[in-house]
Amino acid sequence: MLYSLNVLILGKGILSTNGDDHRRYRKIMVPAFSTANLRGMIPLFYEVAQRTRDGLISPHVISTRQRVDMNAILCRTSLELIGQTGIGYSFDPMLPQQEHTNRYAQALRKLIPAAFKLQLGFPFLPLLVKLFPTSFLQLMSNLIPLPALHNLRNIVNFLDATAAELVKERKAEMERGAQGSAEDRSDIMSILVKANANAERGMYLTDQELVACTSMIIFAATDTTSSSMNRMFHVLAKHPEVQEKLRAEILATHCIQTPPTPELLDHDSLVALPYLDGVVREILRLYPPIAPVDYRQPVVDSVLPLSTPITGADGKVMDSILVPKGTTVYVGISAANHSTQIWGDDGLEFKPERWTDGKAAGVTTKLCGVYGNTMTFIGGERSCIGFKFAQLEMKVVACVLLRAFRFSSPGVHVQWRNTGIMFTPHVDNQSELPVLVE
Repeated sequence: MLYSLNVLILGKGILSTNGDDHRRYRKIMVPAFSTANLRGMIPLFYEVAQRTRDGLISPHVISTRQRVDMNAILCRTSLELIGQTGIGYSFDPMLPQQEHTNRYAQALRKLIPAAFKLQLGFPFLPLLVKLFPTSFLQLMSNLIPLPALHNLRNIVNFLDATAAELVKERKAEMERGAQGSAEDRSDIMSILVKANANAERGMYLTDQELVACTSMIIFAATDTTSSSMNRMFHVLAKHPEVQEKLRAEILATHCIQTPPTPELLDHDSLVALPYLDGVVREILRLYPPIAPVDYRQPVVDSVLPLSTPITGADGKVMDSILVPKGTTVYVGISAANHSTQIWGDDGLEFKPERWTDGKAAGVTTKLCGVYGNTMTFIGGERSCIGFKFAQLEMKVVACVLLRAFRFSSPGVHVQWRNTGIMFTPHVDNQSELPVLVE
């Protein structure tokens, strides 16, 4: 179902293709998220984090401790960060008492709520996508007299047209070869356009496929990362001892770049902080931002090995299961990340030290995940290509904000709701993460 929803909302992109097409997307897109490229983006990460500190938090915390909605703040931070680093575009001035009014940002924020107003029709999406081309389904959406459907159609069309214009601009910049062209830019989309222009025959992406890439990058990097950052500050507010230890590590670290800048740690210094890395890993292990399960369907009859033998109804002991072609196999992301059989008796507890004392090293070999061998970013050929980007964003924002503020819990019950795609914080049925800041 999510596959079909991706096709209709984001287009035929890396999230909604299989086989050779999917590998073609990955070959073009994965290098854009390399460590070398992330090093070049680090000044933009810091710039947005500082604007969050100075424009969205500091005005509320002048002399005394104040309650602020970190969810609203971090959602704006994530969107602006992917705007700057992803497409070289600013969505939000991030000024006090000034909500972002950018039309694209507003449309992106309305996308998921608009889609889920039509969730009664979700079970039919796989069949519709299989039987009819996307162009026909778009035409039918114009004819069906359903306001909610028309609203979603208008949002999707606007996002698609904007992404198409951005791709057109980047390609024109490359062709002109002028100062500030795509070759001189360090944002992800410019890197993609350049890589695509140099791709081998049969491997390059069409303009429409580049548009789908652009939409996917912005959508995926905004909500999932803001969810993880929300979790991070929620947990740090509830665990002051962890927050103080982390702040001490950040303040004690000196930049190795020349000239040194005390506040702005370079990429290598930042990722080398052991306790910060442990906190981020533990947040992502214990609280994966996406829905707790994913699924796969084998294209040929397959044999699934079991980590622990089981006894079948006939009394036979099995160490593997035959999975026929087309069978839906659900992957328990949270179940694997929380399993006490894998992580020990404290697997459900928040303990960053498990990553710094070597305890995690012996258990992560049991999982095939791409990041710390947890299943948060899945594994194999369909693993998340932006996992390094996500953890770097969390680390930069933590580094900047923990230097300036202390966060504590206001004692309000926060409910984390599964929207069907990711988890978001709510208080009294409102999307909010209240935190005391001083």
